Amino acid sequence: MTISVCIPVISGIHLRECLDSIFQSNFQEFEVIVNDSSGSPVVSDILKDYSVRTIERKSKSFESRYITTMASRGEKVFIFDETRVMEKTLLEDVNDRKNDMLVIRERDIGKGIVNYFSNLDKSNIPNDLSILDPMRNKSVIPRVYRREIIVSALEAVRKNLSEDILSQIVGLDLELIYLESYNLTKDIGLISSSEIKHYGDESIREVFRKYYRYGYTQRMLKNTYYGEFAGLSGRNRSTLPVRNRIRSIPIQVLRGVPFVLGYLNSNNKNDEA
Repeated sequence: MTISVCIPVISGIHLRECLDSIFQSNFQEFEVIVNDSSGSPVVSDILKDYSVRTIERKSKSFESRYITTMASRGEKVFIFDETRVMEKTLLEDVNDRKNDMLVIRERDIGKGIVNYFSNLDKSNIPNDLSILDPMRNKSVIPRVYRREIIVSALEAVRKNLSEDILSQIVGLDLELIYLESYNLTKDIGLISSSEIKHYGDESIREVFRKYYRYGYTQRMLKNTYYGEFAGLSGRNRSTLPVRNRIRSIPIQVLRGVPFVLGYLNSNNKNDEA
């Protein structure tokens, strides 16, 4: 097996579109591993229509990444999501590349102002990937890893954080995986000939709720090994060219305000406790 596509499932809203896009790929030497945390019979019925390996375990984002990756058998691990679909040529492009990590262009599906600003930000992938230091830039993150790299990265995160924190934190799973992988290798490639399409947040209210929750839970990392990495100063795009940073300002404001409020509110709750 060449590629393992690993998918945490929570709601299943776009799961069928996600799986259809994978199984309609030109390249067919892949496996799909799903961790179903939904507990929904509707999701179970959808999964029965596809040749996927299903694990049913209630878990947050990082733990689902860990569970599915450890169950994988491919040479490369593609960390995917139920809210994303891929072009038919993407897995073929992934197979052809020899890099340890791969960044893939993305764009949001939809029309509103949130999608517009999000796509401005997603278009900010620089030509020089060597500037993507994860300690200073969390805007461009690899989706594909050589298996031994991501396994080592996941084990490192589990070693550095308690089970209690890992069971609660949301929204920093991809960044932590990238940080630990970057400590092992700087070999990052870019796939621009194919892309991932994302069913993103359609309203400012959705953005507020999601990023408030991200900020609230990530405050738990303050006194851990990743305290500096998870701090508020790491939410910018400081290594990107100036033009790219300017284009990212609107979405940074939309996401950053609720993130900061959640982060600070979590701090107040802890102080009261």
